[in-house]
Amino acid sequence: MIVTNLGRPALGVLLAGLACAQAVGAEPSIHIVDAWARATPPGVENGAVYCKIQNHGGADRLVGARTSAARAVEIHESVARNGVVEMRLVDALPLDTGASVELAPGGTHAMLVGLAAPLVAGAKIELTLVFATAGVVTVQVPVVDARAPPPAHEHEHRGQ
Repeated sequence: MIVTNLGRPALGVLLAGLACAQAVGAEPSIHIVDAWARATPPGVENGAVYCKIQNHGGADRLVGARTSAARAVEIHESVARNGVVEMRLVDALPLDTGASVELAPGGTHAMLVGLAAPLVAGAKIELTLVFATAGVVTVQVPVVDARAPPPAHEHEHRGQ
């Protein structure tokens, strides 16, 4: 590419364009692996989504989530106190550089509050996770039989 005849304004526009093109093709830093939810019986108002969040970029935080399958999505952690397990709302879930965080039964999870309908085995729901730096990552979450173990295969979704 010859840039000798470009003035400073044109060179600035060219460099900005190249930077944008490089950013668009950049590898996403957040990967969602093995997302799943357990089926819920009729009348149950809440459900949960589990997955592994892998951060291949700089430090970040999960700051929110949403789905059309529920009125709200809250990040909860289970904490044992005096022999009793309690769920606590987490405002933000930190993800250190290069870290992997697992949302799992009995631990941290995405609580689906006010289900629009029961979660039915074999169905999928769409969940959007919101990160402070990486932005949004949308994942298709398979719903599995409540009596079955979680899916064993890895299925990955990447940020945009």
